[in-house]
Amino acid sequence: MGLSKSSIYLRLGILGALCTPLMVGVLHRLGYEVKLWGCPLKALVGIPCPTWGMTRAVVAIAHQQWSTAMHYHLLSPLVILLWAIAMVQVSLEAFTQRTWSRWWQRRSLWLSGLTLMFGYHSIRLYGLWHSGMLATNMQQSFLSNLI
Repeated sequence: MGLSKSSIYLRLGILGALCTPLMVGVLHRLGYEVKLWGCPLKALVGIPCPTWGMTRAVVAIAHQQWSTAMHYHLLSPLVILLWAIAMVQVSLEAFTQRTWSRWWQRRSLWLSGLTLMFGYHSIRLYGLWHSGMLATNMQQSFLSNLI
């Protein structure tokens, strides 16, 4: 089935967004330091988001440091694999102007992924809480300073 012009533009926009981590990794590998925003959730309330460490993991993968990447975020290899699959699919759909697959619309896939991500995040938050760092981060957060 052929895609409408707006669907093609949407895929090109998604492709541009998917290229961002690749460009950050390439620039970092070439020796350029790319300054990115920190975690807005952590700045606001002191609790890091579920993707905490993913940027550093992507940079480590760009340097072929897989164990370091997994130290930063255990799910980073899986995220990189899914990212690569999405890049290929969106590229194919944008340039052939037809839909190839709707694997990303499966509810069970999303539920499994979210369960894995938030389960892992809960374990990491427990570690922060147990070490006392979570309370410290929350006390130093923007909202805590307002109160």
